[in-house]
Amino acid sequence: GRWGGGYGGGGGGGYSAGSSGGYGGGGGTFQAQVAQAAFNDPTIQQHLKDAAYHQAEEGFHAARAGAAVAVSELRKYVQEGPAGVSMLCFAGGIVTTVVGALGVLNIMGGITSPFTYVLNAYLTLFGIVTFLLEADMVTFSRMKVLGKLAPFVERYQVEVFNRAKVLTELRGRGFFYVFIGSLAITQCMVCLLFLVGCWNLLMGMLCLLMSFGINPADHMRVQPGQEQPLAYNQHAGGGM
Repeated sequence: GRWGGGYGGGGGGGYSAGSSGGYGGGGGTFQAQVAQAAFNDPTIQQHLKDAAYHQAEEGFHAARAGAAVAVSELRKYVQEGPAGVSMLCFAGGIVTTVVGALGVLNIMGGITSPFTYVLNAYLTLFGIVTFLLEADMVTFSRMKVLGKLAPFVERYQVEVFNRAKVLTELRGRGFFYVFIGSLAITQCMVCLLFLVGCWNLLMGMLCLLMSFGINPADHMRVQPGQEQPLAYNQHAGGGM
């Protein structure tokens, strides 16, 4: 009994462990060899290259189509002249305010990077100023919820117009947005501040071009068959 149990346990256990372990290890090695042989096959390598090229080409075409749509939509607003660009600047002001406020709420960031924290505070302030500059009070007052804040917003809008009269002119706003963009774009390459900076720089350039009587819509490439640029009242330095 003792010999039988020992033999059975030892033999059975040893055989089972050795067999299963050896077989499993051999199977893994065999699969690795098959995979390596497949990757070394020139035909499979060519198929992989073709598939990667095809995916990259599809991604490029999708990005190109998306950029064309974005330019087309941007051009529609630019065609409307200062009023259309004002809507784009208004949207940029809201985004600038939100991004700056998020940075201000990051108290730990103020300890580790005080310069960036101060910059976020400035961006928040500049975004609010942009919001007040570009807000259409007629449309704003018609909103169900935000319309209740219309008297408050209008009062501070008048304050901005009175205290910073240079910002009531198209050229003054252009330099203001270029200044905001130059502050934000220098902080990083791939982050929200960089995108905010690019947008403000773009809005600033559009305002400056219009202030000199140049319609940027005339220089934006569009697909054939789209509408021609609409005329707008070109007043250098005129308010929106």
